[in-house]
Amino acid sequence: MPLNYKDPYIPQEVLEISSGFEAIFKQATAAESYGLDEIAGVGYRKALEFLIKDYCIHKNPDSVEAIKSSFLGTVIRDNVDDANVKMCAERATWLGNDETHYVRKWEDKDINDLKVLIELTCGWVRNNILTEKYIADMER
Repeated sequence: MPLNYKDPYIPQEVLEISSGFEAIFKQATAAESYGLDEIAGVGYRKALEFLIKDYCIHKNPDSVEAIKSSFLGTVIRDNVDDANVKMCAERATWLGNDETHYVRKWEDKDINDLKVLIELTCGWVRNNILTEKYIADMER
């Protein structure tokens, strides 16, 4: 690892549902720290897909195969109920797609915006998982 590399913060609740996200996100962060900005964005986009699909599988365990085989945008549209997760994940997907395509649609946004949206998505996922946990643990 380069001297300036630091493992990114990933909430424990996210780690528990998506080890794939953790591995890919760390690799994308390492690639970026090496100055490999042309591939780091692709890695961040892949990490987002694992995060969202694993989150949706966590929420909908009976739909594993459908979630795994669907496009990310379809998974977000059909399986994410929380408005904040949905809006942040959609926008992160748009910017992530820009990292993989020849022509950018969001020319005023870059990899830093993508990382912020992934961070926001992680936070909202964490909030949802914790909310579910405490509601279930404290029912009367």
